[in-house]
Amino acid sequence: MTYEAFDAGPHLSGVTGICRSLGWDNFRYDPDLTRRSLTAPGVTAVVAVARDAAEVVGFAQVFGDGVFQAHLGLLAVDEKWRRRGIGRGLVREAFARTGAERMDLIASDESLGFYRSLRHREQAGFRVYAGREEES
Repeated sequence: MTYEAFDAGPHLSGVTGICRSLGWDNFRYDPDLTRRSLTAPGVTAVVAVARDAAEVVGFAQVFGDGVFQAHLGLLAVDEKWRRRGIGRGLVREAFARTGAERMDLIASDESLGFYRSLRHREQAGFRVYAGREEES
């Protein structure tokens, strides 16, 4: 397994394929939106590439201040490649590439066990959306 900086040329279709296979519409299944989001200023995007298969099997998107803290926006590993340390490797690589000392995130219920297996402090969190405050 190699961990590489996201490069739209060789990696974009693999990332969009993982999102589609997981039913994630974070990038609305739009390759251009995916590319723009993963290469935006302040974003560090890392992919896990299986050497033998030469395919993207996971990715992480991190937003950081470049000094101390970061936010793990997305972490995904193709279902057939899970339980091989790839997610942990992506997190480790994200820390190395951002220089962050801590990383905040919002976890889905199914990912709680994974994040609890990492050194962490659990806190409540929210995801707020643009729009009027009265809407929910």
